[in-house]
Amino acid sequence: MDRNQQSSADHIIEHLNAIDVDGETMEYIINGVGMSYQMLRQLIINSSDFDINNIISERDEINGQITQL
Repeated sequence: MDRNQQSSADHIIEHLNAIDVDGETMEYIINGVGMSYQMLRQLIINSSDFDINNIISERDEINGQITQL
């Protein structure tokens, strides 16, 4: 990342902090810039097996609850 990119990114971060952005809004932004797959990939690569397994268990539990409705 060059200086201009970092400066722009810092400005965007300040703005997001000022508006107290939530997870749903951040997901909308990430999808809007076409980075959802890249973000998922980076999060998985940088996560522990323990964290990944917990997330998969949570997903399976939520999917099971939806199926039962």
